Amino acid sequence: MFERIDGILREIEEAQAEIELLLGMAKISFVDYIMIKRGSQDMPDELGAWNLQQIDNEVSRLKEAIETLNKIKREVLTW
Repeated sequence: MFERIDGILREIEEAQAEIELLLGMAKISFVDYIMIKRGSQDMPDELGAWNLQQIDNEVSRLKEAIETLNKIKREVLTW
């Protein structure tokens, strides 16, 4: 079980690092990304749709890993 948790944590760390790299390349913050996705902020001209899609993919990967970790918590660590 701990090996599975360690694998999920590595997946979270890898996704986080990739998101940080992509955000740095796009020259926006994570808060800017969230605001753009919510429609509260306009997308900068230099931010291409392909770059936004890459960030979306990594955020989805991060979300799935976190959901998997929460599922394990509910199934195993709740009493």
